[in-house]
Amino acid sequence: MKVIKYFGCTVILFIVLGVLFVLYAPVFGGRPSLESLQRIETSQNFVEGKFVNQIATSVMTRSPNSESSILDWIFQEDDKNPTKPLPSIRFDSDQLTEGKFAWLGHSTLLMKTNDVVIMTDPVFHRASPVPVMGSSFPIQHPISIDDLPTVDAVIISHDHYDHLDHRAIRVLSKRVDRFFVPLGVKAHLERWGVASENISELDWYENAVYLGIRLTLAPARHFSGRGIWDRDSTLWGSWIISSNSLNVYFSGDGGYSDAFKTIGQNFGPFDFAFIDSGAYDADWSQIHLMPEETVQASIDLDAKVLIPIGWSKFDLALHPWDEPAIRLTKEAEKRDVTVATPIIGEVFDAVDFPSIRWWELLRAEIEQMISRFRS
Repeated sequence: MKVIKYFGCTVILFIVLGVLFVLYAPVFGGRPSLESLQRIETSQNFVEGKFVNQIATSVMTRSPNSESSILDWIFQEDDKNPTKPLPSIRFDSDQLTEGKFAWLGHSTLLMKTNDVVIMTDPVFHRASPVPVMGSSFPIQHPISIDDLPTVDAVIISHDHYDHLDHRAIRVLSKRVDRFFVPLGVKAHLERWGVASENISELDWYENAVYLGIRLTLAPARHFSGRGIWDRDSTLWGSWIISSNSLNVYFSGDGGYSDAFKTIGQNFGPFDFAFIDSGAYDADWSQIHLMPEETVQASIDLDAKVLIPIGWSKFDLALHPWDEPAIRLTKEAEKRDVTVATPIIGEVFDAVDFPSIRWWELLRAEIEQMISRFRS
């Protein structure tokens, strides 16, 4: 009986500690002020206490063709994740001149237009609230916040951990002039040290003009939440970044819908469309794009160049790490869509953009190593 009693007490203690951790750990973010709450509750996208998508959307849609189970996450294929550090270019902030872009992995981008440096979804640490999960794949030349140029503005697509890194925000809060976020996300940033007056909170199709650049929050088909009880309490979205010389679309995360066509008709054409193309699965096909849908989305948006993002940095799905790029480039060739495929850290522009299939070179190098080892 004593053993059972001690075991029960231990279980209760862990549950209590877990609840306290979720309630009070800074990583889970903050609660909105009265002013923010009033804006949230008057949004037409906030229904019965939560934000909703434009069309009915399920986070989990168990596919009849699905054969995956929890065991697939535990016992993964040997070649699912890269066995060598991903190739990258040592990032040189001096190269980020007017009209230039740099992909820093996953959904973190840098761009300079109108002499203004903008960064999207800055994630430089883990894509998880706990230190034992969510680490990135090894990279040849890891990029840290200290490697960045002076960043004027940061835009956030939503509050999931692979798009909103609280440790990065704590550092950037002292270095960045302005943050642009969907409704509700402001509370997280305030808790992490960003001054309220430096945060602009937007609803879908609202815009803000910053130093001559128009930033518009557009719909995305996704969801939000950082804890157990805050599902869909903050808004999510994509962004349109328009200056005198560039028109750029940044998708954040989201599934396919007619919203891409609507955005293309009202805000296109786009010089670049940075669109989610990773961490997909048939079981959550309504909230993430399949690679073929990414290509279709770029056509809907009337994008001159498609750049796939959201892949090759974190292990967030069951597919092999390079499958998104393989499937996307195959579909793009079939549909005559121009695709840019930068290496992490590579600086490029709308005239001279990279198209080398670097993942194929890495895969071939890994296979040669395995072959030599087995022989």
